[in-house]
Amino acid sequence: MEVKVDYREFIAEDAGLLAVMSLLAGATPVLLHQSDGLIATVVGCLSVFLLSVLIIRYILLVNVSWIIDEEMLCRNSGVFSKSSDYLEMYRITDYRERQSFLQQMLGVKTVFLYSTDQSDAVTKIAGVSADVDLVGIIRSTVEKCKKEKYIYEITNN
Repeated sequence: MEVKVDYREFIAEDAGLLAVMSLLAGATPVLLHQSDGLIATVVGCLSVFLLSVLIIRYILLVNVSWIIDEEMLCRNSGVFSKSSDYLEMYRITDYRERQSFLQQMLGVKTVFLYSTDQSDAVTKIAGVSADVDLVGIIRSTVEKCKKEKYIYEITNN
């Protein structure tokens, strides 16, 4: 199963920057007519800079995908150079879902996976559609993998 980051996560994460950039872009023409050109130029350049930052953040966000199979979770990311990070399913010990107010409005969520892997103790999967029961899918895969590998958890009570 492949999970891609939903574009709505970009809006949820960067709503503040989007609002500031929009205000600055809208203020530039007004400032051109009401003040000297220097202020309008600075505000215009700032809005172009924020637009560039937002475009880069969007490209980086939508170029992340997660591949879930029977034995491992793989995170693929990158634009010009690609990288892949792997997490063995049997190492996952706990799960958490989180939805900010904007994520709830936009229908996306963030899933956190806690594992015994030292390099990825907490794995964050952002921008998952709220309709997808990703925790349920991963949990059943983890339990199946632990049974096949004869891995048991020992807890203190």
